[in-house]
Amino acid sequence: MAETGQSSNPRKRLREDPKAYMNHSTLYFDDGNIILSCGSTLFRVHRSLLSKHSPIFRERFQPPGEDVKPEVLRGFPHVILDDTSEDMEALLNIIYDGLRVDVPQLTVENWPLISSILRVCTKYKIERPRTEITQRIRDEWPSTLPLHTAKMDALALNQKRTAQLIVQNGEAVVNPDYDPDAVDEELIVNPAVVISLLRECDLGTKELLAPLFYALSKTTWQFGGPAVGHHIASLSQADTERLIVGVERLRTEHAALVVQLPTFDAGHDPVCGVRFKVAWCHIAAGFLRSHAGARQPIEDWKSVAQTLRGDGRLMTTYHLCPQCAEMVLGCMDQRREKLWNSLGTWFEV
Repeated sequence: MAETGQSSNPRKRLREDPKAYMNHSTLYFDDGNIILSCGSTLFRVHRSLLSKHSPIFRERFQPPGEDVKPEVLRGFPHVILDDTSEDMEALLNIIYDGLRVDVPQLTVENWPLISSILRVCTKYKIERPRTEITQRIRDEWPSTLPLHTAKMDALALNQKRTAQLIVQNGEAVVNPDYDPDAVDEELIVNPAVVISLLRECDLGTKELLAPLFYALSKTTWQFGGPAVGHHIASLSQADTERLIVGVERLRTEHAALVVQLPTFDAGHDPVCGVRFKVAWCHIAAGFLRSHAGARQPIEDWKSVAQTLRGDGRLMTTYHLCPQCAEMVLGCMDQRREKLWNSLGTWFEV
């Protein structure tokens, strides 16, 4: 209950008592010509600069009608905003720094600032920072298979560099590739919070969401238990259902492609046809025994094909001719690409 004689409206109390306000330490400019207040924090800024970059600010700064008394504080127009002072600070810093988002890589350490910038830039319709942040999300979770493959290869290399010790001949030794500046995998942003932010900012396109759902599916072993809160708590109910259904569809399709024998050219050597079937059955058995394949099929198809290309086993162990060996490897590449191109369908984004 409010004290006797005082207004119950905190914003009104602040207007009645200018001493309750506090100037922002860096964004209260002596030559500013308009004052913004967020809670008790004041920002004295330049009307023309904010109006130039934001149609929302431009509209808010229009003089009120003749029958409306304008808000004035310290002799300047006063606009009261419902944003937090932290969000407004992030937005104004972006505007005064030339709309640059000076963050080369997304990590859990800078994600709170990045998400704050994206939210307020969406609210005030400032497009350039939105575009830059969206591009960083694309860079982190690429939408094309070649770029995704390159990203996964880079992460694998980075994992080697973040390990200070490795095991050789049963003993722990110093990793010669250790790089103290390499980004630890634990600093990678959880895809679930990125999905939620994109939805909030009306950026939920198939191109952005499909690789994020796939990345999230790789870290989701099962649904139920304490791990759920860590991985998917930030998702909406609808997106949680999309993830559950999508994981089931993706893993089912992966298994179906593994056991489906590729079409063999009937005009080729019949002996090769028998060897072709034997080779594929052994490959399929290895796939189905692999827990990693169920969780990250895109990577597993690449890994198996890469191993077969490197060791020449299709010709030395299964005695396939070069043409049939390439046919097997080509089929694996095609099925991997089919899985990737179907992610948007499986996760319904």
